[in-house]
Amino acid sequence: MDELVAAFKELSLTAVSDALDRCGLHGTCLGISPVSFGHQMAGRAFTVKYHPISVGKGTVGDFIDDVPQGYVAVLDNAGRLDCTVWGDILTLVAHRNSLAGTVIDGVCRDVKRSVEIGYPIFSRGRFMRTGKDRVEAAGVNVPVEIGGVQVRPGDMILGSDDGVLVVPREKEAEILSIARSVEETEEKIRAEVLKGTPLKQARRKHGYHQLQRR
Repeated sequence: MDELVAAFKELSLTAVSDALDRCGLHGTCLGISPVSFGHQMAGRAFTVKYHPISVGKGTVGDFIDDVPQGYVAVLDNAGRLDCTVWGDILTLVAHRNSLAGTVIDGVCRDVKRSVEIGYPIFSRGRFMRTGKDRVEAAGVNVPVEIGGVQVRPGDMILGSDDGVLVVPREKEAEILSIARSVEETEEKIRAEVLKGTPLKQARRKHGYHQLQRR
């Protein structure tokens, strides 16, 4: 795990989201939720773009062994809810290969396996019907879209119980610094209210309402 990935893994997604807001960046993936709770995912994106099958009926792809250890498999199935691009076998191989997790703009299946072995998956939901002969892998490590956010190969992908967000690679250091500042400020507010300070007073003192503003 590179140093920036490790640093982001220690932060809350809410702090990173506020940092993105302050920088005027849209990085929060709408409609993408965890299959199971309790995961704190961080890793760089390995992307796969799907589209409906052509006359030749291409495959859904055997990309999984090409994903580097610690990366996140990011699958753009255009938000389709009627067929899957991830299931039991992919979960087993991803877990064996120590991937950080999987993010799907679409649905997955065989979720019992991911829950049993503790593998993080984030998607629009679950559905049992296969994507074979319905969609095909049209591109690997190309720009994709997840929940309305562009994801490029190597971008930082973060996931937790609150959902998924994307930090553009060229903005990582800036976003990390701001997110740390946000967390420090919010921790000061928590400490004050636990001592009995009125919330309004603590928020005003530490500039709570300006944390996400540009």
